Amino acid sequence: MSWSEFFSMGGYAFYVWGSYLVTLIVMGGEVVSLLRRRKLLRHQRSSSSKAGGSNNL
Repeated sequence: MSWSEFFSMGGYAFYVWGSYLVTLIVMGGEVVSLLRRRKLLRHQRSSSSKAGGSNNL
């Protein structure tokens, strides 16, 4: 088995490597989304505690 055969995946390379690419993009988007949400929640908590609010989460 050569590297070119491995990367061509028997003619199914477009589908195989495309599915890996889509999976990586979706997983990366999930991480970015979680980090943004975490940052937003921290900002909301700090602003509510500075304002003297009793709505601490």
